[in-house]
Amino acid sequence: MRTLKRILWSLVLVVTALAAGLIYLNRNWIMDWWKGLSYEPSSEMVQIRDALQLTGEGEFLFKAVHPSLEERDGFNAICRDGDTEIAVLGCYTEGNVYVYNIESTELDGIREVTTAHELLHAVWERMSDGDKTALNDELNEVLIHNRDFLDEELNNYDAAERQEELFVRAGTEVADLPAELERFYEKIFKDQDVIAGFYNKYISVFRSIEAEMAEIEVKLQELDDRISGTTAEYEERVARLDANITLFNDCAEMAGCFVSEGDFYSKRAVLVAEQEALDAMYDSINAMVDEYNGLIEKYNSDVTHTEQLNRIINSAAKPEVVE
Repeated sequence: MRTLKRILWSLVLVVTALAAGLIYLNRNWIMDWWKGLSYEPSSEMVQIRDALQLTGEGEFLFKAVHPSLEERDGFNAICRDGDTEIAVLGCYTEGNVYVYNIESTELDGIREVTTAHELLHAVWERMSDGDKTALNDELNEVLIHNRDFLDEELNNYDAAERQEELFVRAGTEVADLPAELERFYEKIFKDQDVIAGFYNKYISVFRSIEAEMAEIEVKLQELDDRISGTTAEYEERVARLDANITLFNDCAEMAGCFVSEGDFYSKRAVLVAEQEALDAMYDSINAMVDEYNGLIEKYNSDVTHTEQLNRIINSAAKPEVVE
């Protein structure tokens, strides 16, 4: 009997030890599960969640990190450190995701991208060092092929943060990723290209304005050169015409200066034709100046538009005063 009790007691100890070990190994999953039980997303966050097309694993983590939309003051209290220059769209802090509630039809998709971005920070936090290292080559490949915008975006991060930020941005901003990365993000998003599509949708607003401004700058320089060159030619020809008119008038007052009446009218016609040509040149200069001023007006409008968009996405920017 004692032997049986010892065996049973030993089995209890083994089972308890195994259970404790399993709990320890899965403690993060258990904590995520427990947190997820108490999460009730707002109706707007439900729409964002559905738009992201999360997998089962993605939805599990989504619930665990309690994503919430925050208005300006609440968001700043949680996510900002006092820097007013950088637009902070969201943050993942103390195990929760917070998204600045940007309500702008022009920037449609920005809240979805921000939510996915912060969700991937939570994914990275839960990854093993081995899993992170395994993705290094393909993440660096993404960086090489997208330096035109990723280099600038990653400049504000130190070496320790850089690879994490690259992982997050690759998953939310770049479509057609290397196969291994695609497979990894498929654990969270049913179609990662959908997330990149949201990004391209809202970022294209900024990029189209930037492209237009760059095009205007080129046109302004070309027009400035043409106006300067044409004006210099105009002034030179006006001075020459004035001198020729003076000579013509002096000649008209001198008897016998013109050999005939036909000579008089012939030389006069040359002067009149030159005056008409200069009048046309003057009008063309004015037209170029009007075009130049119109481009300046459009450029300034683009600057104002960009400032307004940056104000919308920057929670630290003071709201515009409406008088």
